[in-house]
Amino acid sequence: MRDRIISNVLIKMGNRIKKKELQFLENVLVEELQDVQIKKECTDVVKYNDTLGKFKDMFLAALIVENKSNRTIEQYNLHLTQFTDYFVGKDIKAIDATDIRSFLYAYKQSRGISNLSLNNKRSAISSFFSWLADEEYIDKDPTRKIKKIKVTKKKKKAFTANEMERMRIACTDIRDRALVEMLACTGCRVSELSNISLNDVNFLGKKVRIVGKGDKERTVFISDTAMIYLNRYLETRQDNNVALFTSKRFPYDRLQKDGIERVVRDLGRMCNVYAHPHKFRRTLCTNLIMRGMPLQNVAILMGHADINMTAGTYYDASDQMIEYEYIRYAA
Repeated sequence: MRDRIISNVLIKMGNRIKKKELQFLENVLVEELQDVQIKKECTDVVKYNDTLGKFKDMFLAALIVENKSNRTIEQYNLHLTQFTDYFVGKDIKAIDATDIRSFLYAYKQSRGISNLSLNNKRSAISSFFSWLADEEYIDKDPTRKIKKIKVTKKKKKAFTANEMERMRIACTDIRDRALVEMLACTGCRVSELSNISLNDVNFLGKKVRIVGKGDKERTVFISDTAMIYLNRYLETRQDNNVALFTSKRFPYDRLQKDGIERVVRDLGRMCNVYAHPHKFRRTLCTNLIMRGMPLQNVAILMGHADINMTAGTYYDASDQMIEYEYIRYAA
């Protein structure tokens, strides 16, 4: 309740005071309310017809039934909790497009978030109201009047050959080198790599069974180089954990997503390369397409349901490559 009050105050004051003053206000509220016990007063006079919180929980339950990933559900919960807290107590049928725009504007002003983040929030709210309309809890979906927020797309880069070699050289630990090689040759999502167990790996066939988004299975392949370092790493292991990659310290737990991200970032800092696990995925995708692998097969390997995701988001076509292809085909 305390956090909800603070969040509501900050959102509603967001378009009235500057960001620095807003941060000061947040600190004051946290300090003044830390020892205060807050309870919601219930009376027989005030009654709410339909609480947003109830419908939010029903929507999240529907996502679970639809077998959406835990990460997807967590993101919806985060976005919609902020939204429902803003309109706490308001009848679901009374919320219109103007109300939703006001929330999005106030949230952007108070948090200073990018248009991309704001559009993600708009998308979550839109999915929520679309579900409400489909289930006939509301007559019309107010978000249909709210257009997609324009986002400036930044070109995301793949690793260059030089950067990849510097990342490899930066590995002073056999586990980290095996980790880098596995990311480079499989193009796994970081969560997928974390979830790989030893019995998922076909060491003779140099293949790995991956369980991706929506619990969809696919097979990825291990390069000869990756297999060499993977075997060397496994020979050094002194634990009985079933995970493919574990922490270096006792009790040698499975290496989690944040642990892998930290390893890659640290290696990047050591060799002055901007690095994160997903960049390996983009690099593999780009290299496969540039070397002639059919786009549809690349999409299958990446675990993409939409081939446009593979071509539009993951393929980093350099200006030099485009110029080369132009001269090759246009001359």
